[in-house]
Amino acid sequence: MENIKEASSKDQTHPFCFRTLTGNRADRALVFDCYGDWERGSSDALQPLFTQKTCPNPERVFEVLGRIKAGIQAGDKTLLYPVVLKEAYKSLCAELRLWYDETAAEEYALSVGSWPAFPDSVEALAMLKSLGVKLVIHSNVDNRSFEETRRKLEGDWGVFDNVFTAEDIGSYKPDYRNFKYVLDKLEDQYEIQASEVLIVANSKRADIAPAKRLGLKSVWINRPEAILGVKGYEDVRADFEFGSMLDFAQGLKDVKENDNDD
Repeated sequence: MENIKEASSKDQTHPFCFRTLTGNRADRALVFDCYGDWERGSSDALQPLFTQKTCPNPERVFEVLGRIKAGIQAGDKTLLYPVVLKEAYKSLCAELRLWYDETAAEEYALSVGSWPAFPDSVEALAMLKSLGVKLVIHSNVDNRSFEETRRKLEGDWGVFDNVFTAEDIGSYKPDYRNFKYVLDKLEDQYEIQASEVLIVANSKRADIAPAKRLGLKSVWINRPEAILGVKGYEDVRADFEFGSMLDFAQGLKDVKENDNDD
């Protein structure tokens, strides 16, 4: 694998111009966590907490939950994601002084596969697949949970070229070893170098920040409703920014079509 160097903290977010990427072939593989609407899925599963009179507003709950979850993942990188969620649920109740119910915690831990995809995900994936790029999932979940989700995402357009989960790797993003694992696999399987990879994600904590530090090009999908992995990371800037996956896919398609016309 190519040496990955720390990117300068003075790097600025550039105006959108994929010609700077396509000239360096930095779009041969798109690596993203296409898991779905974390807040909406979690919100449904956390209703036993939200219905309690002393429960704070959802934004506060997600802030605390995100911090607790990150701490658990860093403390024991080998825990499967449902175990992480159950432990986080228990700690969340303790910190916010909410009633803890074992059955509700178990249901939350096993709810990941039912979390909905974003409405534009399938159309965006179909468009990206038609451009001939590798579509690679790099997700902080377990294999069983992702197998449930991929049925919502894959379809007539095809399937993901690769899926790498925290369970496969043995640690969680933003750990650098996760990115090294994925980049090594892409080089071994497709002879794709780190400079030919584009990280596409919503989470600044798990994806954009480590990608930037490792010198990888990145695209931030800025979904205004997102809290987990976004709030508190306002100073982290990707190379490019879009309001949705579909906007990103259309932008890349337009540039590739213009390049073909030149």
